[in-house]
Amino acid sequence: MKSSNAAAASNENESTGEPTGVMAAVLQRLPTAGDVRARFGDLWTKSRPWAEFFNTAAMNKPEMPELRERISQNLQYYAYNYATVFAVLVVFMVLVSPLSILGALAIFALYTYLFVLHPDPWVALGERLTIDNRAKSGIILVFSLVVLWLTGAGATFTSLLAVVGVIALGHAAIRKPPGEADFETAFQPA
Repeated sequence: MKSSNAAAASNENESTGEPTGVMAAVLQRLPTAGDVRARFGDLWTKSRPWAEFFNTAAMNKPEMPELRERISQNLQYYAYNYATVFAVLVVFMVLVSPLSILGALAIFALYTYLFVLHPDPWVALGERLTIDNRAKSGIILVFSLVVLWLTGAGATFTSLLAVVGVIALGHAAIRKPPGEADFETAFQPA
């Protein structure tokens, strides 16, 4: 009787076409396309105006004493612009290196298995070994490094970080801070 009720419940879920069990648990935690679009839209709207970001009239060679302060101010002021550049380059990287998608999916699958489907610590070897969340994080780290190395995505990702770092630091160094007075532009009477 019990098994026929379970079969009936299973058939009810199959008739609605909704996933059950593990698949339902995973799908509940995945962001929807609308969520991803909203996050990218939020990133884009929080960015400073791009005309201001690329304004070459506001760029000059900094004096060494002011360089550190200028970089610090500009990195904070244009942080969302730099994050947008990073996001665009990540999309480009994925299009150029599709094998990195498979690596990212493998890492995501392991993360989902370890932290979403089995969030509690594992007890192994008859309670002599407990694998807590810190150990799971170590497992993911080692697995991620191996996968990134095997797919070549590690070098691609490192290159991506280096390119974004050079762009961000270069721009932050030569761009005048937002509140700095402009004494270099010649005054032209009306």
